[in-house]
Amino acid sequence: MLQLFLGVILLVSPLQSPNLWKVFEGVRFESKYIDEEKASFYVPQFGDELLRMEGKKYIVKGYYLPIDLSSSGIVLSRYPMATCFFCGEAGPESVMMVFPSNKLEGLKMDDELTFEGTLELDADDVYQLSFILKDARRL
Repeated sequence: MLQLFLGVILLVSPLQSPNLWKVFEGVRFESKYIDEEKASFYVPQFGDELLRMEGKKYIVKGYYLPIDLSSSGIVLSRYPMATCFFCGEAGPESVMMVFPSNKLEGLKMDDELTFEGTLELDADDVYQLSFILKDARRL
């Protein structure tokens, strides 16, 4: 009975959630020119594996970036601000938008945060990040 109980704990353990940042590394981004903006943007080309992951719950750990996107979400980065995508040190696969299920207060740049939420992918809206975690709760 104890072995069964321990097996169940291992199955629901956060350690079983894949490292999303490693999965995102496999996404290829292509430059796409948007006429109305007169600028090029990175557009993701999601593979089948990642598309199958969409809509499922995952745990992700990263660094808070205080970037105002005029929404209720926050930006979570694989890397601290000094080496993040917006500073030119990393790629677009290293940032994601997180929409917390409750309000977060008192966050400071580079606070290390862990969330569990539902993965959503966006390849169409160039004004939004490609990776999104919805209904996220802070762990």
